Amino acid sequence: MFWDAVANGLKVLLHWQTYLVGIIYIVISFLPFIVMAFAGNRWDNIIDKGGCLTMLILHVLQVLAVFISVCTLFPIMLGRSEAGWSIPWMLLVSIPGRILIILAVMLVIPVVGAFIPILGRANSFIMFIMGGVVVVFLTIIIDRSNPGLGIRNIEIIPGFFTIIGFFIVYGVAACVGMLASTAAVTLLLKDREDLGQLVLGALGQVFGFIPIFIYGAWIGLQIKGL
Repeated sequence: MFWDAVANGLKVLLHWQTYLVGIIYIVISFLPFIVMAFAGNRWDNIIDKGGCLTMLILHVLQVLAVFISVCTLFPIMLGRSEAGWSIPWMLLVSIPGRILIILAVMLVIPVVGAFIPILGRANSFIMFIMGGVVVVFLTIIIDRSNPGLGIRNIEIIPGFFTIIGFFIVYGVAACVGMLASTAAVTLLLKDREDLGQLVLGALGQVFGFIPIFIYGAWIGLQIKGL
């Protein structure tokens, strides 16, 4: 099942909708910095002036972006051909209280991670945990909407070696992707170093979705096997 999950997870990258969602994620996550960077402010000046409040706002926007992105792409992770563009908004309207709780839980992850030296720099791991929370939440919603499927009998938490396998595959794919991104940013934005760093950082976070795709595909394979 592991290799099937890897294959299905990587297939998410073949959908054009995935890249549109990636652009939406970058815009939501980095909107204040994109506006200020184009206005001529340096990235480090923005952080220094805003301090903890700026970092908190960045974390809130990232949480919103991850939630919207994972909800939208969840059907594709499960093997469907179309993204669920209406899912985030339907959930927000139908169960706003639960959504706020999930967003609050997700917000704790990067905030706590920022105070842990090693974990604070592991953006892909933090992304995986936040995205995993959304995948589990959506799986529970499906189970409650269709109790006859028996989804509650599937495994939610992968084994240790399965998680390690996810990250090994992600590491290889991310390294290749970041090398290509670095080359493209260096070529296209060589005269705008600050903007280039912003774009490269955004692309680095987007690659953190790969283990989330694989995890969602792993859940999807179990649902199909019921």
